[in-house]
Amino acid sequence: MKTSRSFYKWALTITFALCAVIALGVPIYRYSLPEPERCAFCECGQRYHASAIINLATGEIVEMSVYEQASARPWDIAAIQRTGYFRVSYGAGLQCWCDGGYSCQTELREGVIMNDRLFCRRCRILMTAADQRGYAILDLHDPDHIRPYAIIKGQEYEINGYTVNIEPGQAPYSICVKTVGHLLD
Repeated sequence: MKTSRSFYKWALTITFALCAVIALGVPIYRYSLPEPERCAFCECGQRYHASAIINLATGEIVEMSVYEQASARPWDIAAIQRTGYFRVSYGAGLQCWCDGGYSCQTELREGVIMNDRLFCRRCRILMTAADQRGYAILDLHDPDHIRPYAIIKGQEYEINGYTVNIEPGQAPYSICVKTVGHLLD
């Protein structure tokens, strides 16, 4: 009787250990990759006033620009804002459109896979929550305190005087990210 109980304990321990290794295998692989020469996230070298979206498959970044930028320092907004016109910006495989008011929106497809080789180990850990969507929202106003936000339907973030809403998109399996500025209210 003793041998059968000890065998079951041993089998249960081995099964649990194998399940843990399988469950943790992907993250362990992700963090054991070699460091890139230049991390697409922490070494992007860009500052933006509004929130930005990073494509985790390519490492490209696009700003969700609501206000006109100052010409001398692009991370600041111009003192005089013109309204009533429509503008479109492209980047990171996305098309962002700003209406005549103070909002900007884009639609993105879910399911793009993160390219781990573009990011350093620290950034891979930060981007883990955003990995399922393929994109992340970034606060790039202060280069010393860059922070990613996961794109999850129904979420709302306050980033540097902007409200970022994430809603279901018009197309199937798409997400609409809308940024609304409150600086000139």
